[in-house]
Amino acid sequence: MTDEIRVTDGGPIEGTFKIDLSDGPGAYEFRGARGTGKTTCISSIDWLAGHKVDVTLHDGAVSGKVEGFGVVAPIGGRKRRNGELGLDTIDAEKFSLTDLIDPPGKTPEVRDAHAIKALAVLSEATADEQLYYELAGGQKAFDQLGVQPTPDPVLLATRVKQAYDKQARDLQNTTEAESRHALPLEHVPDDLDVRQSADLAVLGHARDEARDTLQFLRSERSSGITKEAEIAQAKERLATIISEYRGLSIGEAANARDTTIDKGTRARALVDQLEKQLEQAKAAVETCKTEYVAANATYEASRSHQVAVEELQSIASQIASYPNESSIAEASHAVETATAAYDRGVRIRDVQQNQAKAKAHRDAAEDAERAANEARNKAGQVFDILAKSLHTKHLEIHSVDGNPRLFVQHPRRGKTAFDRVNGLSDGERVDFTLRELLPHIESPGLLPIPQRVWQDLQPSDRTALHALAVEKGLYLFGAQVDDGELRVVYLGETNDE
Repeated sequence: MTDEIRVTDGGPIEGTFKIDLSDGPGAYEFRGARGTGKTTCISSIDWLAGHKVDVTLHDGAVSGKVEGFGVVAPIGGRKRRNGELGLDTIDAEKFSLTDLIDPPGKTPEVRDAHAIKALAVLSEATADEQLYYELAGGQKAFDQLGVQPTPDPVLLATRVKQAYDKQARDLQNTTEAESRHALPLEHVPDDLDVRQSADLAVLGHARDEARDTLQFLRSERSSGITKEAEIAQAKERLATIISEYRGLSIGEAANARDTTIDKGTRARALVDQLEKQLEQAKAAVETCKTEYVAANATYEASRSHQVAVEELQSIASQIASYPNESSIAEASHAVETATAAYDRGVRIRDVQQNQAKAKAHRDAAEDAERAANEARNKAGQVFDILAKSLHTKHLEIHSVDGNPRLFVQHPRRGKTAFDRVNGLSDGERVDFTLRELLPHIESPGLLPIPQRVWQDLQPSDRTALHALAVEKGLYLFGAQVDDGELRVVYLGETNDE
């Protein structure tokens, strides 16, 4: 394995610049004035390690290359790198330490989202849907979320969270819709006492009874008025018969008939006894017959008169008894009262049914609100599961206002944001990043640090990182500006620090 890296015709570097690594693992620092090639050296080492970075050719050069540790990586053109790197590195084309230590973005949320994606890739984590089964309540419930599969653990977590966020929004919309449905149904008219009876069967029966009573009274009154007219007519006929009758009374007619019968009897007896007086008796008999016929006719007429009188007297003696106007008015009022009670019962029933519907809507709204809160809670747990899936030891992922954020347990400040603003210093971010990723790199390893991060580190931070690199068998590279030519310094050389 070679103990140097050579950069040929890359960027401002003309010819070949040799990076001597004979001192072994530790921190190597590129120094020099601006434009001498420090950034090119860092990018070339990234390119050598297989990361997708942009290294330009030196002006006027036909070709360039980076060589070291068994790999030749052409600069410019479309040639592919050859060989197998003799050092272990973080294998990712799209991400490097820079994406984790100093991620791009204008806001902490954007920078942390980028850093988390880089962390997942650099730590070689893969997506595992099964990690979310328990949160969802089983595989079937998870499948119902409709999360599109992906091998990217960060993207998977994002999609799961988005699914729960959408579920929470939909449920919240349901909550609001159910509440809106309930509101008008809960209204009770000011003139309605819903504590009164709403039993329509009882109220309807009472109303129908009142109507039947009114109908009966009206019928009785109509019959009574008709009967009253009949009585008046009977009285008139009676008066007429009495005034026009000229015959004997029924008693006189009866006496006359009885007397005639007696005469006939005596006459017949006389005929029997007095044959001699037969002619006179026969004549008397005939006379009696004639008188009898007349007397009987008088009797019959008298009897008919008496019957008519008795009938008319019986009718005239009857008292016309029927409901008066007051009774009808009371019955009408009873119908109105019963009808009003029934109508009120209908309104009360409608209000009660509406209140029942309103309660159902309110219950549905509460159920939806609880489900929405549960969905929000699950969405908030997604990034905790993501953190576990990455198996991080030093970097923690927590949800802040619905966004995944990176934190560390600082030895003095406790839980601290990983971001460079109101969070860790550059040196602390490098230190935590290396400690997190070192388990993924076998010794010896290769790790370039971006110049903008390295040059802002305190000297003590660089010394600490050098010690860590020596301990872990890492070739660590950084860069900072000074007034000299491009050179590389091993930080273990105390006389040149």
